[in-house]
Amino acid sequence: MHNSMYQIQALADIANEYLKTIYGEFLIVNNSNMYNFDMIQTILRKGKYTSRYRLFLLYPDEKINYEIPQSDIINDAGNYTENYQNGQRRNANISLVNINGQYTPNINSIWIYDKFRLDVGVEYNDEVFWFPRGIYIMGNPSVQHNDSDKQISLSLVDKFALLEGHMGTLETTYEIPEGTDIESAIKAILTIDSGSGYALDLKPIIYDHSFKGRRTPYTIRKDAGSNFGEIILELASILGAECFYNDIGNLCFIPINETVVDENKPIIWDFSDEQKEFISSNSNYDFENVINEVDVVGDNINNKIVSAVARNEDPESPICIQRIGRRVKYLNDAAIYSDELAQDRANYELRCCRILGTKISISTTFNPLLFVDNIITIEDSYYKYKREKFLIQSISYSLGSSNQMTITCSALSNLNTSDEETKSYLADNAHNFITTVYQDFLVVTRR
Repeated sequence: MHNSMYQIQALADIANEYLKTIYGEFLIVNNSNMYNFDMIQTILRKGKYTSRYRLFLLYPDEKINYEIPQSDIINDAGNYTENYQNGQRRNANISLVNINGQYTPNINSIWIYDKFRLDVGVEYNDEVFWFPRGIYIMGNPSVQHNDSDKQISLSLVDKFALLEGHMGTLETTYEIPEGTDIESAIKAILTIDSGSGYALDLKPIIYDHSFKGRRTPYTIRKDAGSNFGEIILELASILGAECFYNDIGNLCFIPINETVVDENKPIIWDFSDEQKEFISSNSNYDFENVINEVDVVGDNINNKIVSAVARNEDPESPICIQRIGRRVKYLNDAAIYSDELAQDRANYELRCCRILGTKISISTTFNPLLFVDNIITIEDSYYKYKREKFLIQSISYSLGSSNQMTITCSALSNLNTSDEETKSYLADNAHNFITTVYQDFLVVTRR
């Protein structure tokens, strides 16, 4: 296990007041204290723990209204899913005991667009280590009554659904003029009154410092019937950013030219078929959709078509052009207004495509330290993997006592080891790295 790299949990960017974790999550800086993650690793390796879950009903401003009693959560009757994508990234389904009808939907109980917070935990020696797993919006609940069995199933959808659903639907044409500061445009959308007296989203956004001062290169105009989610994603495309809500409900804008550098990401976990945490695996090969060249065409600026090309010509890559010929993906996006942004997008898309059409699903013991868009290694004697690198694409598990989860990963090719400059940077900035999350988002409590 790479303890020295794994200990680097988060880099505090004090100037911009955010934490960037190696797990792909971005948290607001409030305060910090030291915590020993080596112990959590050891607990997870041994497997002698119990997975725990808790659910909070929130006020519209996302402060806690009350915690749903854990005795009301039906074991093994719910699930959590997280996918690496823009927009809606996670969802959960939870079933509750509803003997007295206390959770039957009504305006005095749970209702349309109510917000929830889900935490997952690891219980060991009467201590529970809690980890946040997202802010959600009420989807479509269903109530069951079968003799004495009375329960309700809650469908909880990603917070981004607020922007893409009916609450985010445009009643009239919405326009963002050319030259508008993009950060201000995003905040203007999120602070629009939803009609209930509350803004769509009052939580601070995570806006990478490299985007500061960027302005819209053209007028964005969306007609009635469109939604704010479409506008937000178009603004993210202009920035060259991934856009998603993190585990504590902040809307994040992360540079794609940063997420594309997989070779500089630390390995967050090593799996081996010789360890008891590794339960089973299966592989699928999608050769038909392998791509090794991406052509990007953007806007027409001053009679010049913005464009860029990214090619996989690394002779060590198993899917390079020299080995299998050109396999091209063509992308046309008018939101791209410079050759530099076009090249960033081409590199990003090629990075997604250079993931060889080999996906492996691993059944393993529950591990809350894993997130999508991060690197693990797999050693498997059957597939002849010898610490092969894989990118986590999705994570799913039941909310119950099984202590198991499924990870879907894609094989990485065309990777190099971290360059000396990166290693030097990590060493020189070790004093800025801390080993904790913040406030009540990772807490240890006595049972």
